[in-house]
Amino acid sequence: MNLIIESLNFSYKNEKVLKDLDFNFDSGVLNLISGNSGSGKTTFLNLLAGLEKPSSGSIILDDIILSGDNQFIEPEKREIGFVFQDFSLFPHLNARQNIEFAGKGNNDLFNKLINKLSISEHLSKYPHELSGGQQQRVSIGRAIYSEPKILLIDEPISNQDKNNKIEIIEIVSEFIEQKDIICILVSHDEIDIKGKIETRSYVLS
Repeated sequence: MNLIIESLNFSYKNEKVLKDLDFNFDSGVLNLISGNSGSGKTTFLNLLAGLEKPSSGSIILDDIILSGDNQFIEPEKREIGFVFQDFSLFPHLNARQNIEFAGKGNNDLFNKLINKLSISEHLSKYPHELSGGQQQRVSIGRAIYSEPKILLIDEPISNQDKNNKIEIIEIVSEFIEQKDIICILVSHDEIDIKGKIETRSYVLS
């Protein structure tokens, strides 16, 4: 799969946030987005997810226009998994229910995810009963369990220690390759996955 960004612009209250962005993202690759605070990294992910509409430009997935001058596909129809910076777990659902919320009933994938993410013992807990790191793992599990075409991850390792950071990225990378997912990951932290998956880096300025 291929995601093409052409001449993408976004303004907020007459202030230009993103200007003339052009990217070409392939599946099976870890696409890393970095940039200074305020450079529009989270806004860029929101545009890809359809949570914001661009001022101009196009977002095209395999010849299907997700956002364009005369077309806009709603977020729920984009087949996107999103790991939000604040996790955005449903407070009234336990960990299992959060993960299963948008899933397609793939039990093998569910079991693999909860074991890989080390959250099998926390499935009956509600978000307020989980640590920040555990909430983050549940959020990652929910996004991947939805079997998306595009996986967007906003600051995925900010609540993990060094060893857990490496483990989380390796887990995500494994599923990216297996499921042929387009993954775009925003992070302030330096990421070293020791060549386990092809990595491409981009900077927003």
